[in-house]
Order: sequence, then structure tokens, then C-alpha cells
Amino acid sequence: MRGVLRVALAGAVLLAATPARPWWWEGGAQILRASLADFRSSRYEAVISRLDPDGLQGLRGENLCRGFLILGESYEKTGRPDKALSVYQVAARLFSGDRQTLSRLAELMHHAGLDEQAQPLYETILKMHPDNPQAHLGLAEIDRTLGFLDRSAEHYEKALQGLGERTDVWRDYARLLYEAREFKTAELAVRHALSQEPVVSSDSSTMLLALILREEGRAEEAAALLEPLARDGSLEAQRARALWLLEAQRNAEARAAVKALDSADPLALYVRARLALKVGRQTEALEDLRAVAKQSASAPFTARVCSDLATLIQTP
Repeated sequence: MRGVLRVALAGAVLLAATPARPWWWEGGAQILRASLADFRSSRYEAVISRLDPDGLQGLRGENLCRGFLILGESYEKTGRPDKALSVYQVAARLFSGDRQTLSRLAELMHHAGLDEQAQPLYETILKMHPDNPQAHLGLAEIDRTLGFLDRSAEHYEKALQGLGERTDVWRDYARLLYEAREFKTAELAVRHALSQEPVVSSDSSTMLLALILREEGRAEEAAALLEPLARDGSLEAQRARALWLLEAQRNAEARAAVKALDSADPLALYVRARLALKVGRQTEALEDLRAVAKQSASAPFTARVCSDLATLIQTP
């Protein structure tokens, strides 16, 4: 692929330096029209075949830029992000001022975990277009990963000015505010997401709202939100509800909630052990705690807590 791209790049540079020739322009337009038609019909392999080095050399100016973008997206659609990345990198060298080219390259790098390379690209886009929502969203996600929560929140707010219909962005913004312990604003953001989401796809937002309400001291409201999710089989809701009932001293309800979970579920075993300790059944509790302590690979935090608690129980 690198050799192919070197040929494409050399040809593109040569064309850029060659005086305009009408027959090249018309031929390039035909190549681009055919490629666009194939792309819109999901014939991505046909696009890739047509926009080989010879095909790219038949394109000029804006048509060449669009050709690189269609080729890169076709590689993405066919599950070859590495080749798409190489195509976008060549395009960015040739068309460093094209926002769409920089955006595709930045997004692909970001999604591949190459945030150090993606960040300056997003920043370049914002220098050209300060209100670009996708660039703000990319920087919001990168800053959140790096732990710069305030800076991330600012980028989310600017991204939402152009992506206000994206419920997933509202939910991610709410989750960031929750992590930053700005619970009131987080509640407003997640409720906004819920107001726009279909009921069938709102479980994640409902779960997040329950967590926020609990941190605000509204435990009863939070538990009530979890009940329908738990009944519908949400494992996260079932686990949280069992634990919250235990902490609220609602032991009979906690015991019933545990029964809804798999008997080997680490959190279910932890809650069951805690309930057993409340009534003095230490041997039974130790058995459950030791079973969880062995699950360090799948549930490291719960396993560590259970191991420490088992050690504490056995200490004279």
C-alpha cells in the first residue's frame, strides 16, 4: 500500500504542476462521477478498483481531493482503516487547507487511539473554523481521557451548539459532569437526552440519571428508576439495585434482588455475603467472599474488596 500511495502522491503532485488540459479535466470528472455513483450504491470495491493510482492521476484540483476522500471512506466501509488512514495522510499533505480531509484524518486517528496525532489536527480545524462541532467533540473526548475535565466540558458545550440533536453527545456530556461532581448540571443534561431518546434506547441515560440522583441524596428516586430496568433484565441495573438496597438496610428486598442475578455473579455474592454477616452466618459469608476473590481477572475491584473483607473477618 505504501508503494501505491507513493505513486499516487507523485502523480498528484505532477498533475498539480502541469498546465490545465481540458480532456484531462473532463476525463477526471467522469471518473469522479462514476466513483460517486458506486459509493452511493455501496459498491466500495468498485470505487477502490477505479481509484487506483492511474485513476487518481486522472483527477485534478477539487476532484482529486474528493477522490481521495471517497477512496478513504471506501476503505473504511470495507473494514480497512489502516489503508484509509494512509489515503487520508496523503490527501492531507496535498490539501492541508481542506477541512473535510483534516476532519476525516483526525477522526480516524482518534478512533484508532492515536490521540496525540489527532489533537493538533482538531486544533488546526478550529483555527480555520472556530465553531466546528466535530472538532470540538473530538477535543472534548481527548481532554476527558487525559483528565482535563473543565477543558473537556467547554469543548462539549461548543460541540452541542452544532450537535444539539445528538442524544449520545448530551449523555456523554452529562457523564463528564457526573465525573466532575457537577450533579445539578449533569441532571439537566441527561434529562435533555432522555427527552429526545426513544424509550427503547434510553436505558443508558436512565441508569446515568439514577446514579446522579443518588449522588444528590435522592436515593428513593434513584432506586425507583432502576426497578423497570432491572425487571427488563438490565444486569447493570440489577446489580446496582441489589447493592443500593443493601446499603439502605432494606435487607429482605436486597435478598430478593440478589436472586434475580446469576448465582455466580461477583456482586451478587458480595451482597449475599454481607446479608449473611448481618445475621451471624460467618462461614456462609466467607464461602461467598472467597469465591469472588478468585475472580480477580473478570472483576478485579470486587474481588479485592471481597478478599480484604474475608481477611478482616478471619482476623482475631
